Amino acid sequence: MSQLSSLLRMRAAATGNVQRTSRLRHLHLSDQPLMLLALKSTGPAARPLAVMLGTAPHRPQLLVAPPWGSTLPVLAALADTVTTYIDTRRQHTEHLPATANKPARHRYTDAPQILVPNPQTVQHLKDLGDDLRFRTVDDQTPASRPVQRLGHWLTYLADRTDIPGSAALVPMTDFLGMHWITGQSPLEDEDLATLLAWIDPPLHATSGRDAAHQAEDPTTHRSAGPATDAAFDNDQLAPLFHAFAQAEEGNQARILHELERLLAAYLQPTWDRMWQAYGLLQALPEARGTARRWDHERTVFSDECSHLARDGRPRPARDQAVAAAVRLAQTEHAVATFAAERAADDPFVRAELRTTGEAFGGTVTATDFERVVHGPTGRARWRPRFTLSTTDPVHMEPGQLMACHLRRNARYRLCEITYEDDTTLVELEITAGMGRVISPTHAVLPEAGDFLVLTQAPDHYQLPEFPAREHTPWTHGGPPRDHRDDSDGDESEK
Repeated sequence: MSQLSSLLRMRAAATGNVQRTSRLRHLHLSDQPLMLLALKSTGPAARPLAVMLGTAPHRPQLLVAPPWGSTLPVLAALADTVTTYIDTRRQHTEHLPATANKPARHRYTDAPQILVPNPQTVQHLKDLGDDLRFRTVDDQTPASRPVQRLGHWLTYLADRTDIPGSAALVPMTDFLGMHWITGQSPLEDEDLATLLAWIDPPLHATSGRDAAHQAEDPTTHRSAGPATDAAFDNDQLAPLFHAFAQAEEGNQARILHELERLLAAYLQPTWDRMWQAYGLLQALPEARGTARRWDHERTVFSDECSHLARDGRPRPARDQAVAAAVRLAQTEHAVATFAAERAADDPFVRAELRTTGEAFGGTVTATDFERVVHGPTGRARWRPRFTLSTTDPVHMEPGQLMACHLRRNARYRLCEITYEDDTTLVELEITAGMGRVISPTHAVLPEAGDFLVLTQAPDHYQLPEFPAREHTPWTHGGPPRDHRDDSDGDESEK
């Protein structure tokens, strides 16, 4: 937690009112997201108890699994709803022209977005996906194929939550926490009821803190899932489960109906809070970089649909060494890019980064715009420099590529850092966006006395190159040890 975040949390605790940490919304918000609440049974981590889901606030669908017996009918109904929603995102495509690295292709104009209450629900869906995608498809059981497909999509969506800036599967508590900070602990912020009470207290509450205390009332508080409250389990669920186990087949249907009514009443407050939070987030202006990230989300979704149609094999339980390294590199790239784009879009984010040394602001004290260097081929290149004086901490190394929100196309390479008693002098070289000597882009060339805030550039992190699968040893996920390319065989054996 940064100094600014700590200060805002202490201020929220002192005043009893939530504090804003972001001026803009940095994640895409669909016009028709799929809200999904899940409850699991005590015991196996992936066994569902109930799911409430839908795309309209007043028409949720409730699916309830019987206390004992097969959960296949409920999973089949869940698969039907989720895959139908995903398929509706695939109705229209757009053409993407060929680039230097990729051929021409088509991309869907939309992608699915599923909103869940908290990170614990994401983990539950991940566990459920791990269980379902490896299930055997039985032609005698028609529901087995859509259930396996549901496992594929749940795994894909859960994996996307590891990518910062992804909006495919989003925990609502994390989404709200990107824009508001409360006076309670981060662990308490994982409870949707108290977090939302801080952010949007009812009219009768004197402050967000008082509203949160009321929301914690054990007589009215309901867990957002996937685990249920212990008192609810002991006092209400356990008697129904016991009655279901003792009842004859004719009475089990009546008890199951009572269970559905009980779980619907249990989930309804969280369902209403999810749509309340959706309205709050929808009212926030969208950051500039959000559209680009959603375009990438649509590209990844289109590629996943192509993989499912072409191959369809489930992702392995454990990645091979190269596959794990690729996923790690992609995640690190997404972390760096998302942080840089947020800083370029949002002054609140830039202010926080200045307290951590990941950005700095200062006054231009000297310029050298006549500087010309010669590259390896002897060609002259214009590389103007300037010096900036700052009192902010600068925790960066020379060579770091920087950007300025006022001049988005420009890039600045950090050349030298000189620490003095009260200030730090930073010498920077302009490497992109400044035009040419004969036709300079004057907006990029700062004048002495200008105040600039520089953050890490979105493109400062480059993905490493990984070998193709056929060039990877079998120990790291390449072809099997007994694999032989016929083109390399001995001519005498042909």
